[in-house]
Amino acid sequence: ALITERPVSIPCCGSAMIWPHEEFGDALLRQAGAEGYVLVRDATCRLFGYHGLMDAAGGFSLDHMFGF
Repeated sequence: ALITERPVSIPCCGSAMIWPHEEFGDALLRQAGAEGYVLVRDATCRLFGYHGLMDAAGGFSLDHMFGF
């Protein structure tokens, strides 16, 4: 179920780093739970980026995403 929405403005040839804890805060992250996620929609089909997970010990996993 959708919990919240936020507009993000990304200029052409620009970028944005989205840290869920900074964008949404602790209360919304608790509401989303361990399986919560952020969905970024770009109607211009110019999306290219990376997503990943980090743990408290500094470990991370990274994958790429892109649009057509």
